[in-house]
Amino acid sequence: MKIPVMILSGFLGSGKTTLLLTLLQESKARGLNAGVVMNELGKRDVDGYILQEQTGANVEKLLDGCVCCSRKEDLPKSLNAVLARRPDIIYIELTGVADPEEIALTLQEQPLSERVNLHYTVTVLDAENVLEYNSRFSSDKQLVRTLRKQLAGADLLIVNKSDLVEPERLWRIEKTVRKYNTDSEIVFTHYSEINLAPLLAGIYPQEPRNAAALRSPLQISGVPLKRMHSGQTPGATAVQEREADTGGSYSQVSAVTLTFPQSAEQGISGEQLEAFLRQWGSSLLRAKGHVRLTGQEHGLQPVQLVQFAGNRITWEASRYPGQPYIVFIGLDLDEQQLTAQWSSLFG
Repeated sequence: MKIPVMILSGFLGSGKTTLLLTLLQESKARGLNAGVVMNELGKRDVDGYILQEQTGANVEKLLDGCVCCSRKEDLPKSLNAVLARRPDIIYIELTGVADPEEIALTLQEQPLSERVNLHYTVTVLDAENVLEYNSRFSSDKQLVRTLRKQLAGADLLIVNKSDLVEPERLWRIEKTVRKYNTDSEIVFTHYSEINLAPLLAGIYPQEPRNAAALRSPLQISGVPLKRMHSGQTPGATAVQEREADTGGSYSQVSAVTLTFPQSAEQGISGEQLEAFLRQWGSSLLRAKGHVRLTGQEHGLQPVQLVQFAGNRITWEASRYPGQPYIVFIGLDLDEQQLTAQWSSLFG
């Protein structure tokens, strides 16, 4: 029996990990043993730790590169490691600059194709920013092609953060998406909350672990999605882009990991960190990490999970036990300059 694989695609900060969290929770409620492969551009893991902390999932992590490019040969190894745990379904969360079509082709190669099959490809879009990608990344044509492929290769497109924009913008997003994908379903939502039943329809535990879960109302299947078949052309424009593509998934996007000095026991203030994030302007696409903040009550220095995406910054209490760090992802980042200015924050 082949194990179904679901690919989660979408640009940096669109909401893929939030979607994966809900998929893992739903999978558990259905009595499914879910496996996860998570790819991160940075050298330090952020999202994998979040998944393990909140769901207890076993996560195979591919760090410091993209599975479409520098880590491409490592994907089959990670999938085999997950398969050894006898999963009922495998989720692959890609980096924000990965081409899901490349991953789909890898799944079709022998001997992997004998053990897994592509169930669905889901692409998550950021409603606030997706319309500006073509102009914002005009200097990086390879990245623009990849983002279009994320649209063209999806069986389901989730327009996330829809509550933060006007209805007219949602109409423009749908019109833009249909240039590259004429058939797949489009769902508008926030916090990546969707009806998961169609995505999980037809997937059942190989070895039932909880009889009560199997009788749960959550087990009721929805109508399965219409999935694009291998070789199906999503539209002429997407085909032209594919034929013109001769490189990897991206070219100018890189990741820099910044750690807290051992001497920085007091951490830094939230205001300092936010100012530091914003000073890099449009070159900074995404930042995330576990940081230690100053000025907390009773002298405690709790670690916080900080997320920067789409020019928004969010904070969340974290129990991360290791040395604090933050990962920067952006266009043409100068690692030497970034590291020097980061160090200057601590005197």
